[in-house]
Amino acid sequence: MKIHDGQFVFHERLNADFLKELFEGDTIYAETVFEDFLRDLPAYWEKVQASYQNKNMSLLGTNIHTCKTLFGYVGFTDLQELCQEFENKCALNTAEALRMDFNNLTQKKQEAQKIIENEYNRLKSYNEG
Repeated sequence: MKIHDGQFVFHERLNADFLKELFEGDTIYAETVFEDFLRDLPAYWEKVQASYQNKNMSLLGTNIHTCKTLFGYVGFTDLQELCQEFENKCALNTAEALRMDFNNLTQKKQEAQKIIENEYNRLKSYNEG
């Protein structure tokens, strides 16, 4: 567990500066936000997958936008940017043309979800003392 000088240190894949500013050291709040992310992401991602499978590019862009916001709240600013790029491509491309991008985004979402699960558990332990 990474704790420096009694301070909780987030996973290196997360934007630590952003999270420091967002949470201002409030690890209880951080734990709540991470818990909300883990609760909400599966349902939001189901909508992403359904709109992709139905080739509804407008709805796909909207659903990716929702996930983009979620990734930002837990410090995945790189994934947030990737979602923005994908959202922009939805307006100009077909589902078929975006298959590789969609598969890449799905893989990164799965990696992010695992990291956030671990961070949530670390936060919970840290907050329990």
